[in-house]
Amino acid sequence: MPADVLEILTSTPDKIRRESGGLTARQMKERPAPAKWSAQLVLAHLLDVEENCWRLRAQTMVGQDNPFFAAFDQEARVAEMRYERQDARRTLARFIERRRANLKWLRKLRPADWKRTGRHHEAGTITVENLVNEWAVHDLGHLRQILEIKRHFLLPRLGNLRMYYPSS
Repeated sequence: MPADVLEILTSTPDKIRRESGGLTARQMKERPAPAKWSAQLVLAHLLDVEENCWRLRAQTMVGQDNPFFAAFDQEARVAEMRYERQDARRTLARFIERRRANLKWLRKLRPADWKRTGRHHEAGTITVENLVNEWAVHDLGHLRQILEIKRHFLLPRLGNLRMYYPSS
């Protein structure tokens, strides 16, 4: 596994814990805008894909010849998995546990395993390496999302200095 990807996947749980740790229970549930996810939804989604997407798909590609994968409809999963009802702190703890197990599994992959392929409904042919790189990019996107949520709650405290952040 490339060192930069390993670093991202390894460090994400602590970064997510640190950045979401200062949010109150109310802030965890509040959406910063109607079409935006709350921190609670982000955490529930991270656990969902950790348990039901990334490793499962990589493991399937390693174990089968060119398996097919449907697209992952994250908006449908929000309702289906009842993200809004999940306890954010417990969800984060489960995410951290699952990530540790998934990293242990990833470190055991052989060089040939990284080249194994699957067929994605929308993206076409992908390799385990492509998928694991997406996993890291996905982590970074949701970490940014949590930082934006924190920013949302800080902006009202700027008083007149808010003028420097008009689009926020």
